Amino acid sequence: MPRTAEQLEEIKNESRGVILNSALELFAEHGYNGTSVRMIAMEAGVSQGLLYNYYEGKEALLRAIFERSMEDVQASFERAAGGSTPGDRIEGLVRAAFDIVRKNLSFWRLSYQLRMQPGVVEGLGESLRAWSEATRARIEALLRAAEVESPAVQARLLFAAIDGAAQHYALDPRDYPLDQVGDALIQHFRPLRRAPAQNTRGRSDVDPSR
Repeated sequence: MPRTAEQLEEIKNESRGVILNSALELFAEHGYNGTSVRMIAMEAGVSQGLLYNYYEGKEALLRAIFERSMEDVQASFERAAGGSTPGDRIEGLVRAAFDIVRKNLSFWRLSYQLRMQPGVVEGLGESLRAWSEATRARIEALLRAAEVESPAVQARLLFAAIDGAAQHYALDPRDYPLDQVGDALIQHFRPLRRAPAQNTRGRSDVDPSR
């Protein structure tokens, strides 16, 4: 009995996933520059010709791995958007980001190992820069809505803190205190206050004795 279009698409998606996971594992083990398309095809159990039907080559696989990580980041923002207040949305972003790293630990561990290799950042080029800037801007919008002082600077701080904590946890999940770090991050951004307004003489309108 011939397969349906849905069944064929499912088989294709499974094959893409197997190839992508094989590439990620080999990139992490042998290095991006030390891994060939032939090695990836052998690890995935497919012919090189079939691999090229799904991915144009190593750079396409690298971009696909990067895009998969962006899907997790997007999921974090979607979950955060469900918060009822700006503070809840900031907390939701931190919690969601760390939950997703836990859920997809194997992927993120290998992904972070890959990111630190020479040539990988260059290979992603403008895509990585554009993604980083877009993510920072979304975090800044959350902080601005929460009236956090210096939201542009604080967005860079929160972005780096989430990414750094996730990386440390992915590389050492047994001993890294991810929940405690998350609590500290949330507490840091919890006092959602504006900077004191300045009067016309350049002095704060807030009485320091209060």
